[in-house]
Amino acid sequence: MRGTSGSARKGFTVGNNGSTYTQGKVICLTDTKSIDRLVEKTFVYLSSVTKECRKALTGRFEQEHKGIPFDSVEKVMRQEIESWFSKRDKNIRLSHDKSLNGRPGEILVIYSAATKDAHFKIHIDGLFTLAGSSNNAPSYLKSLDLRVDKRDFTR
Repeated sequence: MRGTSGSARKGFTVGNNGSTYTQGKVICLTDTKSIDRLVEKTFVYLSSVTKECRKALTGRFEQEHKGIPFDSVEKVMRQEIESWFSKRDKNIRLSHDKSLNGRPGEILVIYSAATKDAHFKIHIDGLFTLAGSSNNAPSYLKSLDLRVDKRDFTR
């Protein structure tokens, strides 16, 4: 289709998918449909990566960090997460936002993260069994959840 509407000018061809071609070359124009598809594709990829990370971290906490003092859990968790992501995909850039402690044995760590295509947040919820009442009590991982919320995705 030869276009004269909008951004298409004489000599340009607009394809069915909204791409603009000129004499066999593709010109990238801002297309909200392609941006939405790109964000969706990135979300699906990151959902699978966070599941993979959860499995790896669960194994590490059950084997190597069993019984560590609860005071050091947040620091160790951050080190493990940052190390795992740097080894798994160097294109995912993490920046620690905040860490929150809920009831005894609960911890929430939030990261701001980005790829070349999207910005998003990763939430890590950890629930630990404490073998005492103090913050320095030995702790054992009960459950770990990593998630990426689709509402936190931006281009």
